[in-house]
Amino acid sequence: MMTLSFTSAAVLLHAATTACISGVDLDHEGSLDSSDGALGTASEPEPTSVLDPAGWIGVYHFEHPDLPLGERGDPHGTYSLVNFELHASGRATVVFDDCHFDHPLTHHYRWAPSLEPGWLELQPGPSEYDLRLLGIQKVDTLRIELLPRDHALRFEADGEINPFFVFWPGESCWIDRCTTPSIMQVDYCEGERPEH
Repeated sequence: MMTLSFTSAAVLLHAATTACISGVDLDHEGSLDSSDGALGTASEPEPTSVLDPAGWIGVYHFEHPDLPLGERGDPHGTYSLVNFELHASGRATVVFDDCHFDHPLTHHYRWAPSLEPGWLELQPGPSEYDLRLLGIQKVDTLRIELLPRDHALRFEADGEINPFFVFWPGESCWIDRCTTPSIMQVDYCEGERPEH
């Protein structure tokens, strides 16, 4: 199993890229059990508050800490595009692409309100065998919080929150997928940040 630090978004994305290039197996192992990843049992308490997920639904993107969205340049070793989408159906999807990948990685989740108000719990989605942060790092627990002021999301993986690892509203797309080595550009697919 690949172990990555959750202390830096740049380190996480760079480590994932390095692992893929080095041939570390990022595919799933084992078999899917119909009870695997169940969100609750009869012995667990009911959530203390009702969460309206309507304000959460949508597409979010990660912005590189060393290369602002829309700018073309060197992201210091992390040549990645990451989009995360929450669907009203109780599903979620992450698409992780990198200049070194042949094809983007896609990972599916199921989500449900957490026992702690203001959070959504993520569990493996259909055809997924385990829970992974961004579809690459295997974790035991994964949840997301909505930051109302910016309508942004932050992730908590195995109880750790990285304040710099924030997903902003709107889908990101490649403008330049490293046609020049070490140079990339990612921007909003629609051209500008969506209004919320």
